[in-house]
Amino acid sequence: IMKKGGVNMFLNDPNGCGCSSRSGNMDCPNFGPFLAVDVACIPPIQPTTEGSIIPFSSGVTPVVLTSLVTGLIATPSLIGFGTAVPGVTLVGETLDLTGIITEAFTVPRAGSITGLSASFSATAAVTLVGTTTVTATIYRAPAGSSVYTATTATVNLAPPFTGLIALGATAFGSGSFAPVPVAAGDKLVMVYSITTAGVAIAQVLTGTASAGITIL
Repeated sequence: IMKKGGVNMFLNDPNGCGCSSRSGNMDCPNFGPFLAVDVACIPPIQPTTEGSIIPFSSGVTPVVLTSLVTGLIATPSLIGFGTAVPGVTLVGETLDLTGIITEAFTVPRAGSITGLSASFSATAAVTLVGTTTVTATIYRAPAGSSVYTATTATVNLAPPFTGLIALGATAFGSGSFAPVPVAAGDKLVMVYSITTAGVAIAQVLTGTASAGITIL
């Protein structure tokens, strides 16, 4: 829009002076009544992205995941922000991390966990018997507590590991679950674990882990 002699004038080019035909040059030589002639002049609506992405990575510390002869979780590892804590004790779906380096972070405001993606990469070649599945789960402790309970923000990584596992073998998963509400002051920690099916032998899997969650 330009002002000429106290009158608002609208730039227009009836001879094809549209945004797309000018290759980005927005100067039009003609004046006249406004006429929309080029849909490319309308900027696209940008999608809005809400929420925060929290990243996790084991860094240089390998995660060591073990299962019991029953196939259930033996010792999981906690994943932080460039470090990991292997060999913690899990009782059912509860982790008592009193006096233990937790790798947890404190939630600054109320919200909901709406997404979880996770990956694992083997750093040691090993032969596994049966089928071993890596799982990533967010555990939560209320403000003032060091006792963490598994949430439904969890994902099984695929493919599962079986037979000879080569160095660098990877698995990935992206979770789909109902939003998990969190309150200001809650503490969250990412926990990696393995379970084994098809054989009554304890298994060990070592590697690096990385993940990310979305909190709205």
